[in-house]
Amino acid sequence: MTKHRKPHAKSRHGCLQCKERHTKCDEFHPQCMQCRRQQISCSFSSPNLAVMPLNEDSLADLELLEYWHRYPLIPGMPQQAKHLEHGYVQLGFSHHYLLNSILSLAALQRFNGDRSCTRWYLRAVAHQQAAISRVKPHLQGLETSTSHHKAVLAFSTFTSLYAVTEPLLRLKRVGCGSSPNFDPVAEFIRVIQIGRSTSIFVQQHLSSLIHMDPFMASKFSSHQLAYAGDLEARFPQLGLVQSFIEQYPDENEHKAVCLHAAKLVFTYMAVFFDSMQGQRQTRVIFAWVNEVQNPFLDLCSRRHPLALAILAHFAALMSLNRGAWFTQSWSQLLLEDIRYTLDGWEDIIQWPMGIVMQSDVTTI
Repeated sequence: MTKHRKPHAKSRHGCLQCKERHTKCDEFHPQCMQCRRQQISCSFSSPNLAVMPLNEDSLADLELLEYWHRYPLIPGMPQQAKHLEHGYVQLGFSHHYLLNSILSLAALQRFNGDRSCTRWYLRAVAHQQAAISRVKPHLQGLETSTSHHKAVLAFSTFTSLYAVTEPLLRLKRVGCGSSPNFDPVAEFIRVIQIGRSTSIFVQQHLSSLIHMDPFMASKFSSHQLAYAGDLEARFPQLGLVQSFIEQYPDENEHKAVCLHAAKLVFTYMAVFFDSMQGQRQTRVIFAWVNEVQNPFLDLCSRRHPLALAILAHFAALMSLNRGAWFTQSWSQLLLEDIRYTLDGWEDIIQWPMGIVMQSDVTTI
């Protein structure tokens, strides 16, 4: 007579302790009966990290967070600013759109340091898209709830920096070369408009928090920087630019906005050189972007010659702030594009070209 084994249910998901002892586990959580009888720790009540390995994406994000802690956004910023940058990571753990925004910037900065590793650029784009998707529901309730104010302010800052940096690194991806569809002037005006929109949003909804971080204060505060000296005596180039604008056969309103933009460039250049703090030097770049008039930006978008000549001078101002990795290539890209467009205008753009192309600050 053939004997049949008595059927029984096998323990497929038993605890590690029962498997090691080759005993049947009742799979009772958080501690199985066998472990309770033996009075030993059960893997059901203590996480088993060995069977839950970190995946490739998680490891990449941990690497980016470590990079964020080691390399500040702006070299030379005071210790307070470094401490705040670290605090944003803690805030990001409870506001995931902010964490995505931090990781996107860290990935761009990492790619900026090693252009051969394109996975950092792709990761930056993915994190930024996730940040924007996640933050949208929280923007509508800012008036009634303050729980997200600090996180949204940090998100706004980092998103503005992403908008400045991403186009530059997009060009530098391996195999892309110089895209014929990339228009430096048009792209930069788009960056300015994003920055201005962000500043308006912050000033309208989050103005009470602006001064909690020196970098955010430099970006979002009402600037109105002034220089008490004689600008034309200090910068003879300003007199040349003003004369050129006044003699140019054009409508008076075009001349007025170009004169205003030109004077702002040289005002902030004087403030830049008179400042001993990198924080204030960074601020003058944001100052021109926020204070220049909208009609001037429209003229730049239409590639009006006078407006482009003034934009070339702003590129020279921007190039002086060499500590800001996120603007480092814009000056040269703009000057090359403007020089090609303003063929025959060498006299008026030679001065900014000397600063940007040769980094010749002795001509100032």
